[in-house]
This record gives sequence, structure tokens and C-alpha cells, in this order.
Amino acid sequence: MSSIGERIYDLRNRNNMSQGNLADKLDVSRQTISKWENNMCLPEAEKLLQLSEIFGVSIDYILKGKTIVEPEPVYIYVKDPDSENVSKHNERIVRKYVGIVLAIIFGIISIVLLILGGYVLTVIPFAVAVLGVLLAKDAKHPWLITCWITYITGLVSLPFFTSINPFMIFYPIIYTEGYTLHLLWGYGIWAALAILILCTVKAKRGYIFRPKDKN
Repeated sequence: MSSIGERIYDLRNRNNMSQGNLADKLDVSRQTISKWENNMCLPEAEKLLQLSEIFGVSIDYILKGKTIVEPEPVYIYVKDPDSENVSKHNERIVRKYVGIVLAIIFGIISIVLLILGGYVLTVIPFAVAVLGVLLAKDAKHPWLITCWITYITGLVSLPFFTSINPFMIFYPIIYTEGYTLHLLWGYGIWAALAILILCTVKAKRGYIFRPKDKN
């Protein structure tokens, strides 16, 4: 490992400076520089600071031969709020036009099926048409609202077009009269209602179970 004098000598030579040039910059004699380089004496603290500034190294390097390694910069990705707003705006536009297309196409299909008498088959295109309207209006929870509208519409119109009645499950005697399939449909209607209620509570829990403000 090199000595302090050797490092001063090496730094002076690398910067193409003579002992006289360095002595003039430090306001000392050439003999003083020679003594430093031959390890006959050590530079004072003030002169060490000047040497570090002249040679562009740390004082620690001159004394110990250690170079302070600067840490590599850490880059943090920060989202641009303007670009995020633009992205949300573009998403709303896409949803709007997709909703309009769905509403028009499946609305026409629903009307045609009603005219042809396919009342039961109308449920699916009607639901998609409702979803399209909700997407076009940028409504919150469009799928949930669509399911509720479809469920209520089907529940109201079901007795008019079929012999299925959701209240049949409360009359066990019907099991013996060959209405097993109708009973299964009745249980399915009540199960769908339970699922819709659970989904609604889950979607709205932030509003229903909102904690009280602490004042």
C-alpha cells in the first residue's frame, strides 16, 4: 500500500505539475513539497484541504488511499397525473361508444323477438341492451344494475308467459303433482335473489358500513 508522500507525488505527476508549481498553489516552499513526498513530514489540515481541491480527490484518499464511492442515483417512476386523467377520459369514450353499439344492436334483437313471440328468449338480448345503455351513460356498477333490472323484469313478466311461480316452493303438495321442474325454477329464482343481494351489499359496503368521522 502506498504512503501519503507517494500519493501526493503520484497525484502531482498525473496532473503534470512540478514541485514548484504545486508549491506556488499552496503558498509553501518547494522543499516542503519534497519533504511531504519523501514522508519526512505531513501536510497540515489546511494544506490537505487545498491538496484535495487542487487534485479533485477526497482528503480520505490522500491520507488512506481510499476513494469515496458515490452511490448510484435511484430513479423513482412517478405517474403523470395528466396522462392518467387522459387515460381515464379515453376509457370513458370507448365505454360510451361500445355501450351505444350494444344498446342499438341488442335493442333491435329484443324488439324482433317480442314481435315473433319469443318472450323467454328476449331476456338475454334485453339484458345486453340494458348493459349497453348503462355503459353509454357511464353508470357505476353497470353489471350489477343490469342484473337487477333483468331480474325484476323477468320476475314481473314470468307469470304472464309461463306457469312458473316463485311462491310454489311454499306449497310442498305440488311435489306430488308433477311440477318438480317448476319447483326447481322457483328455487333458482330465490337463489338468484340471494346472490344479487349479497353482490349489492359487497359493492356498496363502503357506503353502508362507512365509519363515523372522529371529531
